[in-house]
Order: sequence, then structure tokens, then C-alpha cells
Amino acid sequence: MADDVYRFCKIFLRSADPSEIKGMLASLLGGEFQRRSMYLTDVTVDVLKNPDAGAEDDFVRWPTFVEVEAGDEAVNESVAGIISKIVEAMWEAGIPAVAACSFEDELPWRGGIGRLGP
Repeated sequence: MADDVYRFCKIFLRSADPSEIKGMLASLLGGEFQRRSMYLTDVTVDVLKNPDAGAEDDFVRWPTFVEVEAGDEAVNESVAGIISKIVEAMWEAGIPAVAACSFEDELPWRGGIGRLGP
């Protein structure tokens, strides 16, 4: 994998129900979860409880997060597209979501941070 490939992104969710999130993502991305992970052609998607959960006004402490890790053959456009689909689906479902990664400025609403306000 080249150094400039988008390798990893963490998407913080204000939802506290990982099972609901896994169901939404399986439907959205056309895959199946094996425990906490879904393996797709370009990425692996994990849904986890945030061990640092706490203050809801700080997105890095929201109760659930999704980790997206690029596979060896992944291309930037595909990885960014999958992450964009995930955050947009969460927003459409009324679940606040913020992506934290090295390429968040290339995602809708800068990964969601632009939706949180000033």
C-alpha cells in the first residue's frame, strides 16, 4: 500500500447502540458483521463502544465509534467514498457523527465537524 493512501478513519457517533449501528452499516454497505467487524473489498469496518465515553458535548467522548481501515489495494477515492456514505447515512438517521482522519477536509462538512457549529 502506498504511503499516500487513506489508511484509517475513526467516526464518532452520539448513538449508544452498537447493534443498531452494525445493522445500519450492513444494509448500507452490503456486508455482514462477524462480531464487531465487517470485511469489504477495500476496507474493514469495526463498530466499537468508546472506552472514553463521557461528556456528550465533546465528540471524541461520544459512546460509539466506527473504525474504517483501508485494505492493501484500496484507493483514496473509494475509502473517502465509503466514509462519506457512512457519515451521511448517520446524519440522515438523526445520529450526530464526526469523522476524524488525515483527510477529513475532503469529506462532507469536513467530516462532520462543520455540522457541530462554531
